[in-house]
Amino acid sequence: MSFYRQQLYDSPSGWAAEHLRDRGLGTVLARDSEWSVGYAPDGWSQLVGHLRRAGFGDGEIVAAGLAFVTSNGSLVDRFRDRITFPTHDEELRPVGFIGRAAGDRLRYLNTRNTEIYSKAHVLVGLDAQVERLQTGAVPVFVEGTMDAPAVSLAGPEWAGVACCGTAITREQALIARAHSRTSTVLVALDGDLGGQVGAVRSLPVLSEVFDEVLFARLPDKQDPAALHTAGRGRLGGVLGSARPLADFAIEVELAKWSNVLDHLSGQVNAVRAVAPLVASLPAGRVAGEVARLARTVHLDEQVVSREVLAAVGCRRHARSRPRAGRRSGADLETDVPQICRDL
Repeated sequence: MSFYRQQLYDSPSGWAAEHLRDRGLGTVLARDSEWSVGYAPDGWSQLVGHLRRAGFGDGEIVAAGLAFVTSNGSLVDRFRDRITFPTHDEELRPVGFIGRAAGDRLRYLNTRNTEIYSKAHVLVGLDAQVERLQTGAVPVFVEGTMDAPAVSLAGPEWAGVACCGTAITREQALIARAHSRTSTVLVALDGDLGGQVGAVRSLPVLSEVFDEVLFARLPDKQDPAALHTAGRGRLGGVLGSARPLADFAIEVELAKWSNVLDHLSGQVNAVRAVAPLVASLPAGRVAGEVARLARTVHLDEQVVSREVLAAVGCRRHARSRPRAGRRSGADLETDVPQICRDL
């Protein structure tokens, strides 16, 4: 990481530094910043040359996902002319990078899958906010790398962690929970259809790991970094008005059944579809939601209650199962290659 970081320091007037400042993220440029944001310089093999001089072999460089071999046998940097964000695993080890380009190029480029890197098993921003999380800050899942520091600047009560997409995985949820003091999590994906769908799909995953799952609905076609850039505390206001994600998910699911709620079969099927979402609400809110749902679908409250109680039983059973899929240090290589630390 240090190589990319130094490149950013060495180019204070370059597009990468200017872009960060334009997005209101100039604080990450400070040498004492906890954010390890860097810059992969333009050129074919600047990183390769640096690593070779540091004593790493070409095989190690390729295995780490930092370069690739061309058809003529040359070794070329994977990340070129990109802002770089390191990704970390559960043990806070740097295992890969996300590179952000300017212009019309492919905007985001990930480290290819390696023995230690898989996008579904890492987060961006976690390492920079461990102390904040351990003092009670709420982890906030966001899509983009720029969104994570934007959330952290919105207030000390939040810690932005990027999953780099709309799919929040169980492994990522477990990583965030392992380093959080609170059992609350907030989802603040982009304010578009993809972000909303991703937020709803994340509810079962996050509910198995966190006790309370909140949702911040962003304005249409906006992301946290854009709101932060707009200033006037807009991002903090949106995060501060978060509500249970289950509420939003219930609204979305019920809307799918709106055309058949005049039939008994449609009413029952709608309740069965929504019951698991109601069951995921805090216990003190379930009774009120059952009554509201009964009125909405025009069914007796006892019918709705039975379906929700059945869903509660299923949820408890699911949470009591051993949490499979959580990677331990033994599942990875004994030690992360030194190459990842020397960057």
